[in-house]
Amino acid sequence: MRKFLLYLLLLAAAVSATSCRRAVEKAQRNIRFEGIEKIERQGLTGAEMVVRVMNNTGYKLQLGMAEIDIDYAGGRVGTIVLREPVEVPRRTTGSFRTLWRVKISDPLALYVLLRKVEAGDLSQIGVAYALEGRGGPAPVKISHDRMPLSEFLNTFGLTLQDVKNQLK
Repeated sequence: MRKFLLYLLLLAAAVSATSCRRAVEKAQRNIRFEGIEKIERQGLTGAEMVVRVMNNTGYKLQLGMAEIDIDYAGGRVGTIVLREPVEVPRRTTGSFRTLWRVKISDPLALYVLLRKVEAGDLSQIGVAYALEGRGGPAPVKISHDRMPLSEFLNTFGLTLQDVKNQLK
């Protein structure tokens, strides 16, 4: 009897894992970051970024908090923080304006980082991020410790050339 309960428990775990995987795959098909259309500086500590997003779900998507830390050679260069929440209506593909606050921790390291990006050397540039929002009724919290900039760009379908174009 005990073995039967164990097998039943393992079967239930396997079924729930496959249904979670299907839900994630469906979300990946129905929610897509399509690119950055424009980045403009606003004064010394602000930036406006217009992004294109596809939300083909039946739920409104909300991004309430986003923080991105940028470092170079292990030292923090700066932090970019979302200033206002962003909403993407359900079954929509469109451009959305996002406002960001830019905090520079080390201006000299920022200068070196920008020169390295222009030269195509991303080896010592790292990014960490934390996001909080909602996807319909479900709260979403995503964070990642330091990762290489190239991996971060791949997550959003961006390339080094996209970054260079925005820095011009």
